Amino acid sequence: MASGAFSQFRAGLPHPAECFGIGIGLMELVLFGMGGIANPLEFSKGFGIPMLPPSTVQTHPGALQKTSEEQERGAKLQRTQEGYIQAMAARNLQNGVLLLTLGCYVRDRRALGIAVACGLVTTVGDTLIIWAQGPEARGAIFGHLIGIFNCLAIGGSLLYWSPESKVLA
Repeated sequence: MASGAFSQFRAGLPHPAECFGIGIGLMELVLFGMGGIANPLEFSKGFGIPMLPPSTVQTHPGALQKTSEEQERGAKLQRTQEGYIQAMAARNLQNGVLLLTLGCYVRDRRALGIAVACGLVTTVGDTLIIWAQGPEARGAIFGHLIGIFNCLAIGGSLLYWSPESKVLA
């Protein structure tokens, strides 16, 4: 009796690859989307390209106090960098909403697999951009390599296995 109830419960759950795809969508939405919009400074550090402090625009390195023009340029630099980081986070919000829509609402595993696999384009691009930033930015490469693996493994498994296929003999 208990075995039948568990089988019935298990039958209503999505395939593990679908769960991982939905998990990627949640991470894109919450961690990489909302987190980047809410705190662009910390997000930029985790991404691998930290924002420059406004003090980098100071023209008098030995001066005790910045001029008002230097302060204004520093504030403008800060706003510009935050804007770029938040635009990148908005891209992640869109990806998360797409994956969650395909995985939870449409429930089309092939479409979810294609969307997850297409994330490879962005993840490889981000990895190459960080690699080009030099050795000090390369500490974040590992996280992006995990993203590349996830796109290939989860996207591929969603496209390869069908719900009817037997994984274990």
